[in-house]
Amino acid sequence: MNAKFFYTLTVTLAFTLAASTSSFAQTAKDQPTTAAQTQKLQTIKIKVSGITCSGDCKDIEKAVSNANGVTSSKLVSKPSATSAFEITFDPTIVSEKEIRKIVEATPGCENPNDRPYKVKQG
Repeated sequence: MNAKFFYTLTVTLAFTLAASTSSFAQTAKDQPTTAAQTQKLQTIKIKVSGITCSGDCKDIEKAVSNANGVTSSKLVSKPSATSAFEITFDPTIVSEKEIRKIVEATPGCENPNDRPYKVKQG
């Protein structure tokens, strides 16, 4: 009975060690790709005027986030007439100029026919 217990314990430990080693090897293999992708990403901070409510900020975040190549878009200041956004993107897919155009093409939340947002230079 005692030998059977140690055999089961040994087999269980062997499988656990094999699984964790495989998982570690997979993580180490994936890490350089992630680091290479991170090096390609660029983060910019833009100021946008023409904002009248927090809904405007959400609309801008959503429009920019949906752009191909953009990994994140978030408001980094309190919603006000001019608000700041931080945008992370892959410059090989989308340019800063294109992101600015997307912001300025976003419909206003009060009147969807208006394009009230302007990206401030600088």
